[in-house]
Amino acid sequence: MATLTPQRFLNLINLYGFTLLRNGVKYDYSFKESLESLKPIVNKVYLALDIGQDTTQDEISKLPYVKVLDSVWDMDLKKGLVLSVETNKALHFLRSEHAGEGDWGIYLQADEVLHQDDYKILKEDIEKAEREGCDAISFRYLHFWQTHHHLAVSKKWYPEEIRAIKLNSKIVSWGDAQGFKNYHKVFYSEARIYHYGHVREEDIYKTKMIDMGKMYHNQEDLQKKLDKGLKDAKKNKTLLYFGTHPEVMKERILKMKDIWLKPKASIVYIVGKPEKYSQSLVSKINAEKVIWKNNFNEVPKEFRSQAVLTEPSILDSFLKRSTVPKKMKSKLARNWSNDFRFILQVSEKNIGFCE
Repeated sequence: MATLTPQRFLNLINLYGFTLLRNGVKYDYSFKESLESLKPIVNKVYLALDIGQDTTQDEISKLPYVKVLDSVWDMDLKKGLVLSVETNKALHFLRSEHAGEGDWGIYLQADEVLHQDDYKILKEDIEKAEREGCDAISFRYLHFWQTHHHLAVSKKWYPEEIRAIKLNSKIVSWGDAQGFKNYHKVFYSEARIYHYGHVREEDIYKTKMIDMGKMYHNQEDLQKKLDKGLKDAKKNKTLLYFGTHPEVMKERILKMKDIWLKPKASIVYIVGKPEKYSQSLVSKINAEKVIWKNNFNEVPKEFRSQAVLTEPSILDSFLKRSTVPKKMKSKLARNWSNDFRFILQVSEKNIGFCE
């Protein structure tokens, strides 16, 4: 077997990225971070690019691992259909060069980023999917709302989506490109897609939402839909998240004057069993001292309000000692892994994790 590289594993699987883009600079998309997050694990990224009304094309020309298909978006299409049309252009472009038995494609939109900690999981899961006869892989989603530290978990937010597909299949993007269709068997991965589409400067965000709305609605319906969206946004259920972000996002997060890492806490009491969580995660709790206890009553009274409860009882939930659910609100949601729910439970107490 040949020596494995970050782009080639099992000596059978080749991974390629594909995506679409228009006005990435104008709307302040994290498109460069998205593409950079793909770079370590793919052979090349195939991009359907509209020239748009900004300098996005110039920025893309600086990325030698991106292969561009010049495209023109049909802005007369409604219901967001232009997004699947353009996604399928990029996918067809990729398939025209790579559609062998071991060729896979991974799709990220311009505001979606992979975390470097998930590269190993992602590669292993593609190997498993290949062995198990799967032709699509669904990833977990983290939807950040208005800041980089609030996760949206309401019913309207999709908890996962297909983002990797076998290229020698009939799978295509559909609708407004939220997902794919014509797959045969899905593998469900714990790898995460960090979605930053709702975190950007307020004025740019408003402009982007209005222009995106035009892709879905006629002019007479647009304002009504925008008003309803603003009203619904105020009811959006969020959870604190002070876990780590993809390293490629660091400059952007700091530029927006947001928090990269929470300051170190002095002492943290955790009620639970440390063996339930990966040691690498536990070791990253950003505190000078971490003390584990078997039950809440063992925690000194002066520290109880800030104690992390990993298995809160009904009484604990009633008293709001912990409000972290086991999964997102969507009916399609799977329970979070022990490690990820632990991140949210620690974050709930305004405690973070170090890199």
